[in-house]
Amino acid sequence: MRCVLILICLFALVACGAAQAPATPDPTAGGKRLYTMWCIACHAVQADAPGGAGPNLAGVATRAAANPDGLSAAAWLRRELVNPNAVLTQGYRPGFMPTSYGQTLRPDQLDALVAYMLTLQ
Repeated sequence: MRCVLILICLFALVACGAAQAPATPDPTAGGKRLYTMWCIACHAVQADAPGGAGPNLAGVATRAAANPDGLSAAAWLRRELVNPNAVLTQGYRPGFMPTSYGQTLRPDQLDALVAYMLTLQ
């Protein structure tokens, strides 16, 4: 009898929507975590930060939106992550940034990293 009552309560909770699936994680927050894990050692995001091993990413969303290749800002940033030698920032040499992020990171992780970078106006 007790099992029947538990099943009825569970069914009622599901039917009323009280047992909803957890919310989808914020891709921007996930991208910021990935930036902290993979990128922060070489790329600053504060406009007044000193130069690092890689270009400063402050304003990268604005630069990506104005790219000369006709790509959306998101598509341009994704390409730069998986093929960092496609367009080199002046003063930086090819081959320094790893070219394996397209294989190392899952597509949803790349999307999250791009989402975070799009916040860097």
